[in-house]
Amino acid sequence: MEPSSDSTRRAVALLEGSEGAEVSRRARDDGAAAGGALDLHKGIGTPRASDDPVRRGCGRWPEDLRLLNKTIGELVRGRCRATNRCDYCARLFAVETSEMLLLDAMENAPTLYVVLTAREHLDIKACKRHLSKLRKSLKLRWPGIEWAKTAEVQKRGALHLNLLVKGVPVEDREELWTRIVELWCSRVDAAAKGQFVGEVSDGPGLVRYTTLHFLKPEQAPPKGWKGHRFSCTRGYLVRPAAVMREEAKRSLRLKRLIWKGLSADAAELELEFVKGQVWALRHVRPETEGQSNGGQVAGFASVACADSRPLAVGGES
Repeated sequence: MEPSSDSTRRAVALLEGSEGAEVSRRARDDGAAAGGALDLHKGIGTPRASDDPVRRGCGRWPEDLRLLNKTIGELVRGRCRATNRCDYCARLFAVETSEMLLLDAMENAPTLYVVLTAREHLDIKACKRHLSKLRKSLKLRWPGIEWAKTAEVQKRGALHLNLLVKGVPVEDREELWTRIVELWCSRVDAAAKGQFVGEVSDGPGLVRYTTLHFLKPEQAPPKGWKGHRFSCTRGYLVRPAAVMREEAKRSLRLKRLIWKGLSADAAELELEFVKGQVWALRHVRPETEGQSNGGQVAGFASVACADSRPLAVGGES
């Protein structure tokens, strides 16, 4: 069960105990050397301001539309939520997904980590079909098997699948690899040595590692690519996905407030205040960007996903 790529070989360190601590230490040291601790918004490097989608904001949001916070009178840009067309929205979705998986792993961590590769260039629809058949077969042996999938695009354009697996005992690792190789390699053009199954010794740590690669720009699909880079089986998360994603957003907002200097108690109170804010869509003239608007500045630099803006505004406009 040899790792199939450099990224997978690095993942093995997180799967096998003591080496994981060393990888984490080097990652922290590398982040510090680059100018600060590594966080989810920075990915694996510290990009220039002109190259950082988080700093640029959503480029697809209409210039003549703003979201008005009617509680405090502030105008801000929204976001399009097109994760396959917008770098900014893709980054925020990845950060939220990372936090969701991290919260889930803290309550019920995955036991095994699977890497699936193929020589042929599979599209996301083909991957979904093959994974469905694979899981149907594996459920005959492990009825409780569940997984979360992230898809990476390799340099040659082929998809590379990472599965965080629950419901399979660690002692069945060898058997799981054998069954996966037998079925997967019979359905796609793939070699047994390109598939990998490893034990998860640090659930939250592996989730963070996997997501950091999920965030890397070089792992992203080309613009306009269709499909979901992340998905999970229905029983993988400890609560429904919609609930877990809201918990992740709240966690990110809380962390952002604490990062700004608020105490934990003050941050909780701020979140409660934010819940009562009312938002509405407003048309603006782009040439007035930066001018005063009722005591608030209309020109507003987009902030990260931990803010309190709604994803959609209905009703009043």
